[in-house]
Amino acid sequence: MMLVERLAAARGGAAVGPVEERGILRLAGKGARDFLHRMSTQHLSALPADGSAYAAFLEPKGHILGEGLVVARPDDLLLLTEPGEVPVLLPHLRKYLLAAPVKIDDVSGEICAMAVLGPLGVEQATGVEGATVAATPRRGVKGVEVIGPSGVLSALRERLLAGGASDLSAADLEVLRIEEGVARFGVDMDGARLPMEAGLTRDAIHFQKGCYPGQEVVARATFRGHIQRGLVQLELPAGAGPGTPLSSGGVEVGQVASAADTTQGRLGLGYLRRALWREGERLTTPAGDAIVRRVLVSEPG
Repeated sequence: MMLVERLAAARGGAAVGPVEERGILRLAGKGARDFLHRMSTQHLSALPADGSAYAAFLEPKGHILGEGLVVARPDDLLLLTEPGEVPVLLPHLRKYLLAAPVKIDDVSGEICAMAVLGPLGVEQATGVEGATVAATPRRGVKGVEVIGPSGVLSALRERLLAGGASDLSAADLEVLRIEEGVARFGVDMDGARLPMEAGLTRDAIHFQKGCYPGQEVVARATFRGHIQRGLVQLELPAGAGPGTPLSSGGVEVGQVASAADTTQGRLGLGYLRRALWREGERLTTPAGDAIVRRVLVSEPG
């Protein structure tokens, strides 16, 4: 099956990614939900007992310390992140525990995660015994993360493939997220970025919730228009990749963060100065011209 067919299945049918070793924190105790609500950009107090929501965690100046999918279970909460985020997020959260009746453990080595995508895939993945199924907005298409022991996930994967689901590799998932304009921590965003710059406003930030670290900076930068650089999707020339500078009028105005050869040509995500946030804006790179395809910086709501 060709890449275009596999991604079409992820968008409109059923597709399953590989079993992935992710960064996973487990929070337990009667104060876990309230604690995570106060620490994150998301309104987690309203999260259903079996729900999930995407959230970011910021330092006082508003820069991203980490992000991830918060998954509610009957007796605890899981925070599903990239592996490289755990060494920063775990001590950050523990530092603020104080006397809160909450225990935080790194369970990354005990359970894994697997993306199941497409409306049919989501339907087929529900009710998996021995695993948790959580909706996610960060795969670019309708999908869920199935979280559990690797053996359980591998068995589900084989069952889905036998039932006709498309087999997606890690490289396929990377192409999909770039085509859909979804930033990935450690690739397109890090501790130097504000969440709004990385296009996280719609998925991660709740503007009507109470205080959290970095909230004042987020509100000021968002509503007063203080964001000077932001994420865009780019049409790229062959040879342009992560780190490639973007220029306009002979002046460097941005940089490519990630790139891939996709079903829609060579595309990438990158950061660009505010004055050039226009679809169709032509930029220069050492490899040739690049064109702004989509502006990914989003407004509140």
